[in-house]
Amino acid sequence: MTDMARGTERERDLAREVYFSDGYFSMPQLCSFAHQLNFIHAMRPKSAIEIGLGNGFVSTYLRRAGVPIITADINPALEPDICAPLAEVRNHIAQPADLVICCEVLEHMPLADLDANLDHLRGLGERLFLTLPNSHRSWGVSGLAFLPKLGGGLFDLNFNIPWKRPIAGGPHFWEVGHSAACTRAAIVKRLRARYTTVRSGRFALNPYHVWFICE
Repeated sequence: MTDMARGTERERDLAREVYFSDGYFSMPQLCSFAHQLNFIHAMRPKSAIEIGLGNGFVSTYLRRAGVPIITADINPALEPDICAPLAEVRNHIAQPADLVICCEVLEHMPLADLDANLDHLRGLGERLFLTLPNSHRSWGVSGLAFLPKLGGGLFDLNFNIPWKRPIAGGPHFWEVGHSAACTRAAIVKRLRARYTTVRSGRFALNPYHVWFICE
């Protein structure tokens, strides 16, 4: 079985309950969902397509907020609007969306397929909000600070440390910084070949997740 087939089989057959396990109720994961919604709202999407429905937290919130959104996933148990692999999603939509949302998905496919996957995402819409896991462990503090007359704001004093998270045998084929081919700078370079502007950073309240805004 090829790496791609192994990854596809695993994600396609995951039980729905996995996406509602204790880990998805952890504070770091809930903070990541909040960050995603905050960034996406700031992009003011006129329409969106989400690749990787997961537990539906983000798409449900956006839909109830009035954003026309289509969900796509390879796992039928999650009941996405489109049940198909990324390479086939374009065949199921009438026209590209204003914003493509893809959070914690591409690492479940081999790094060798990254360029093809980015091409597929580019074909689905003009803009992209992408997140990927950070292979480096972090140390530091972050949170919300409230200052007189200035209100509240996030601060992030986390730093990457040399130790990386092991990924062998796990659900991820790669993570940001796992190798020279997938450093944050290398991924930004790949994205800039497809989009005019690319910005990137870490979620202040969960430095395990790295975000990319492509327009």
